[in-house]
Amino acid sequence: MIFAIIAALTMVVTDVLGVVMVQAEARNRGWLAGWMDTAQWIVGITTTTITVTALQGHDMTEKVAVVVLVSAANLFGTKLGQMIGQRYVTDATTLADRVARLEALNTRIHD
Repeated sequence: MIFAIIAALTMVVTDVLGVVMVQAEARNRGWLAGWMDTAQWIVGITTTTITVTALQGHDMTEKVAVVVLVSAANLFGTKLGQMIGQRYVTDATTLADRVARLEALNTRIHD
C-alpha cells in the first residue's frame, strides 16, 4: 500500500506542475513553463517507475490501490494545479498592453 500512496502523491505533484506549465505557456511565460516542464518530467518519471513496478508485482491489492489512488490523484492534482496557477501565474504584459491589443482588435473588426 505504501507504493500506491507514494505513486499518488507524486502524481499530484506531476499534475500540479503540468497545469502550471500550461498556464505559463498560455501567458507567454516561457522560462517558467520550461522550469515546470523540467520538474514535471523528474517527478513524472518517478511516478511511472513506482506505478509500473507495483503493477508488475503479484499483489492484486497493491495493483488496485495504485490504479485507484493514482486516478484520484490525477483528478485532484489537476484541480489543485489550476488553483495554484490561477493565483501565481500572471500575464507577462501590463494591463495597458492588453487594453491596447483589445482596442487594435476592435479597430480591425470595425474597419
